[in-house]
Amino acid sequence: MAFPVGWDRSSPSTLRFVDPNLEREYQYANQAEGIRRTRTASLGATLVWVVVAVIGPPSFGVAPEFTWLVCGVMIVVLLASAALTRWAITQRRREAIGLGQQIVACLAALVLTTREGVFAQYGVPAVMLTAVFGFSVTRHPFIGSVLVGAAYLVLFVVFAVAVGIGQQLVLQAFLVAAAAAAACAGAYLLERSQRLAFTQAQLVRALHERVDALLHQYLSPDVASSLIEDPTRAALGGLEVEVTVLFADLRGYTSFSEGRTPSEVVAMLNTVFGVAVPVILAQGGTVVQFMGDAVMAIFNAPQPQSDHALRAARAALGMQQAIAALPGVEGRPRFRVGLNTGPALVGNIGAAAIRTYSAIGDTTNLAARLQTWADPGKVVISASTYARIRDVVEVRSLGAPELKGKSVVVEVFELVALRDEVANDPSSDRETTFPGPAL
Repeated sequence: MAFPVGWDRSSPSTLRFVDPNLEREYQYANQAEGIRRTRTASLGATLVWVVVAVIGPPSFGVAPEFTWLVCGVMIVVLLASAALTRWAITQRRREAIGLGQQIVACLAALVLTTREGVFAQYGVPAVMLTAVFGFSVTRHPFIGSVLVGAAYLVLFVVFAVAVGIGQQLVLQAFLVAAAAAAACAGAYLLERSQRLAFTQAQLVRALHERVDALLHQYLSPDVASSLIEDPTRAALGGLEVEVTVLFADLRGYTSFSEGRTPSEVVAMLNTVFGVAVPVILAQGGTVVQFMGDAVMAIFNAPQPQSDHALRAARAALGMQQAIAALPGVEGRPRFRVGLNTGPALVGNIGAAAIRTYSAIGDTTNLAARLQTWADPGKVVISASTYARIRDVVEVRSLGAPELKGKSVVVEVFELVALRDEVANDPSSDRETTFPGPAL
């Protein structure tokens, strides 16, 4: 995901994002938290009004009936507001509930202090207490804070004039106005910080998705996932584990490339790799290298697989079938595939500046040699691989050929089919036999 210049631009006066889609995403991201804050403010204010009902009459020195009436009405309003938060799935609805209950609470406090004759002493504290929940607990957006702050000041001045508090009006109105202005400034700074954190989170998420996508394109999915989960696995070195190595090379690649443009050759490679690699990945294989017209994959690393030899056999036969099913296969190079099972050092090989994930050892070398002994479209496996899957495969012994670079003669086999595939194929006229000596 690319972010154009100014994608996160917002209005200085309202702080709303200019991009309506981004504004909707921001409001949606804050939906659950906004509902929780509105409900918490409603329930918290309910407790305050319960306390006022208990300590108000003796503190004011008045009969309790009117105080209880006002407190009862406010408790009902606040509990209803808490219940309505389930309906507040949009920013506008949350603002309507929050602002509505704060204005009603301010009005109730002013009515109560006026009716009981204690406005001069308790009018300002009552408005301040109401504002605490409006600005700090509910945490209205900046525009909502301005509206509720203005409502507090207007209501206070109206009641102060009606009561006639005289010279105290200017000072008390100033206190209410200053408190509202400071709260609005705090709401502005808080919301701006929240919106900045939201856009930064968007950037981090997009960067993570981009890195994740690139890693999964340049590395085998299991390797990429393991590095993302634990970056320390990128250190040079590795562990010796038993793996099954699949080495595939395109027979006839050189002659095919003669007389063709590089783009045509690359298109051919992308076509054959495009059908072969998904087959390998589907069996849990880890593609570690592309070497021109060759591909190398390992099984049982980095994720352990108890049946890694069988997975490799399925992948080898599957990729040959996928290549054969491509249109225009005549004249196109075919893979020769070699499989070998044994110990290898699996890990990160290279230098501090750049490295690659691979499997090093004689097991890998023998797999590369075996593929040279295979005919195009065929799979050759070593005796060690055959020993692990002999009960489920059909093979043809190829004897013990001399392999380049190998001083020890090893018996090799052509992998013909998997046993369950042969058994389940009614059209097959082959016997389900398993030739080759017991290993």
